[in-house]
Amino acid sequence: MKLMEQEFAEIRDRLFPLMMDPVQIQEKGQGQMVSGQIAEGLFAIYGIEEPGDKIRYVTYQDLRDWGVSHTTVHLTAVKNLEERTRGRRVTKLDTPEGGRPMFIWALQDGYDAARILLPEWLHDFAEAVEGNLVLGVPHRNWLVAIGDADAQLLNVVQRRVALEHRGAGFPVSPYLYTFDGERIHRYVRKPRG
Repeated sequence: MKLMEQEFAEIRDRLFPLMMDPVQIQEKGQGQMVSGQIAEGLFAIYGIEEPGDKIRYVTYQDLRDWGVSHTTVHLTAVKNLEERTRGRRVTKLDTPEGGRPMFIWALQDGYDAARILLPEWLHDFAEAVEGNLVLGVPHRNWLVAIGDADAQLLNVVQRRVALEHRGAGFPVSPYLYTFDGERIHRYVRKPRG
């Protein structure tokens, strides 16, 4: 095994996806941080967990040194996050009457927003809500999922996501998103007919 491949083999289990605002990606990484656009205004980056609760961001130089592609890093990181999330509980809120479920990932592990990359959970959320699935990831320690059938709840969540994003130390996106069963898209409210 070549030294470069061995290096990637040594870090691959500590590699995770993170979500970050595009302005911060540019500021923190000076164009060197590996990132990929998931949807309009929504970007994934990648980090290697280091001792002392530190994260080292993956750079394009790392990809060259390891001899791996961005796709390999993405798939490896998402798989690791899937494994870490398995067995964890998402918070489910609802009205006493039911029918307005809201799912929240807020484990405060730095990967809550990145859980938007886990299709298994998104499929589960989509089946449990009324209307189209709507997702918010204002900062890296929060992901909210609701249905758009309840306009009042949608308005509340939209305002909260925008507010949380403005005050966040690690902002992700002020927008809402939806999942079509395969891909994430920016959510656009349909005009009432």
